[in-house]
Amino acid sequence: MFFVLVDIGCSECGEASNIVGIFTSKEKAIGAKEIYCKENRLEENEDHELLIYQIDEVDKIYNNSYEHLV
Repeated sequence: MFFVLVDIGCSECGEASNIVGIFTSKEKAIGAKEIYCKENRLEENEDHELLIYQIDEVDKIYNNSYEHLV
């Protein structure tokens, strides 16, 4: 099982989305989210949204719907 942390960018200001990292546990992904937000001075209520998706294998196309969110 893997956990992908994605920074959903800002469509209004034109900042691109970013795959922050792929982690082997939910806890590591959550910890990385906290570090990423602190280092990049992102507040929860800003234009960025950080999502963690759970995937079960690589080399596979995923439908990035809410059912894959942690």
